[in-house]
Amino acid sequence: MHSKTFSGRALSLIGLSLLLFTYACSSPTPQVVEVTRIVPTVLIVTQIVTPVATAEPTATPPPPPTPTLAPTLVPTEAVQVYYPLAECGPSIVKPGGHVMVSYQGGKSAIRSTPDMAPAGNIIGYALPGEYLKVISGPVCNYQRLMWMVETAYGLTGWTPEGDGETWYLIPVAWWEIPP
Repeated sequence: MHSKTFSGRALSLIGLSLLLFTYACSSPTPQVVEVTRIVPTVLIVTQIVTPVATAEPTATPPPPPTPTLAPTLVPTEAVQVYYPLAECGPSIVKPGGHVMVSYQGGKSAIRSTPDMAPAGNIIGYALPGEYLKVISGPVCNYQRLMWMVETAYGLTGWTPEGDGETWYLIPVAWWEIPP
């Protein structure tokens, strides 16, 4: 009898388990299962090939270009030569204008006074291609016109316009000066 009771209880537990399992599997709430998968990266390399045409070799190669030490600056506007001081040479610089230091004259000494005799009054140099603002002048010294100029970095002093054969300062319009 004891074994019959145990068997009945076991059957009852198995039946109850099946009933609960059936109820859980038949529930109207769907189960969400997350699936993560790694997608491999695909790299596509495209190469564009452009054919290059080469010139046929000539019997004699052309001569190499003649090297120049520095570019020659030609003013974009017509410059007018005038004589601002009777006892001095000609000028192309205008008071209040802008100039560029010529590549042909080398660096231009900027002096504390318009006197070119003492070397001790040189306070700096303006390099070829550098833009300067003409503040005042001219003053004649040793037959050369001296102009008071200001550099882009704030140095103010006197520099010659030229030596009678070469212009050290070339006039430029303010809009030609790079920012």
